[in-house]
Amino acid sequence: MSVAVMPHVRILGVAPDLVLALACCWAVIRSEEDALIGVPIIAVIRDLVSSDPVGTSLLAMAPIVLLASLARQRPIESAFLPTLAVVAGSSFIYEIVHGIVLAATGQPVEFGYLLLRVAIPAAVVNTLFAPIIYLPVRWLSPARPSVLYGSGRLTSPL
Repeated sequence: MSVAVMPHVRILGVAPDLVLALACCWAVIRSEEDALIGVPIIAVIRDLVSSDPVGTSLLAMAPIVLLASLARQRPIESAFLPTLAVVAGSSFIYEIVHGIVLAATGQPVEFGYLLLRVAIPAAVVNTLFAPIIYLPVRWLSPARPSVLYGSGRLTSPL
């Protein structure tokens, strides 16, 4: 599922997945509890409006919460770079899991093509589009309590 014009925007042969970027930004910026609630809701809504087998997005987006929890163990206060890493990793994993689900349902999937022409370009393109989603989510999210930050962390305005 993509937003209105996004299926027509092709970069490196793939369309940017703003919904996946939103789930990743939400999971990293917000609390772990918010991620455990928000990511599955985003995935279920995506499943309901797409033509993919039901549960595909939920299964493929499940690693986002794990990657976001790993990203919270960062040595700097900024969530920007860890968010980009989560978007890249989640995009790659999403496309691989999506291909496996399609293959399991009997659709022909060539895994070399999936890896080189879909998963890697999707990771790059989604990472490039992530700042468009990151900034509004960051601005609209409540500030985390200062007790969560160690005194030895580097700081950044992002």
